[in-house]
Parts: sequence; C-alpha cells; structure tokens
Amino acid sequence: MTSEEQRTLAAAKLYEELYNTDAERFVRECYTPDCEVNGGFIRGYEQFIQVEKNVLRAAPKRKMRVDRHHVTGNVAVVEAVLLDPDKGADWNLPFCAVLTCRDGKIANDWTYAEFSRWPGL
Repeated sequence: MTSEEQRTLAAAKLYEELYNTDAERFVRECYTPDCEVNGGFIRGYEQFIQVEKNVLRAAPKRKMRVDRHHVTGNVAVVEAVLLDPDKGADWNLPFCAVLTCRDGKIANDWTYAEFSRWPGL
C-alpha cells in the first residue's frame, strides 16, 4: 500500500469513528472546507453540519457499521450499513460511499443508498 493509500485508508477509518461519536467533528475533521457530497447536494461545513444535526434529531441513536474498505490512490470505497435501534433490531440501510480525498481529508463524497428511508434528509 502506498503512503497516499495509507492516508486515504486512515481518512476512511476516521470517517466511521467520528460519524459514530461526534457529528460536528465528523464533518470538520473528515472533510475539506469546500467538500461536496453527492454532486453538491451538500456543500461545505455549515450546510453539512446542519444536515447531520437534522439526522441526529430524527435518529439520535443512529450508527454506521463499516463492513469493508477498498482503497486505490486517493479514493476509498466504503461498504457500510446504517443502523437505528429505535426502528427495530432488524432495521438497516446498506450504502456504499466513494470518498475522494485531498490532503488526507474527503473532498468529494458520492454515497449511494435508498435515502428516502433515512430520516432527516
């Protein structure tokens, strides 16, 4: 694994850790200030933090479980599942995120999921 790939993998692992522990740190420490999510659906810290606050209001116990990371160069593909125990033990929302990094942070995030099932968006 190249040094760039190691840094990209570290960013992807921090993405999981902070999503599950601190939504504002998740945005500020994992993403670049000019980040774009899903082609500009979300742009920059302030909008992103507001979206995460909305999600937390709707699903305060939500968690992400990462099943696999795939890294090539500055791109990490994360295969994961969103869980919300308030919706029941069997409820889950699988997703795949393609994270393009710049200087060790996520600059572009394309996340593929059935988001109509996810509260707060």
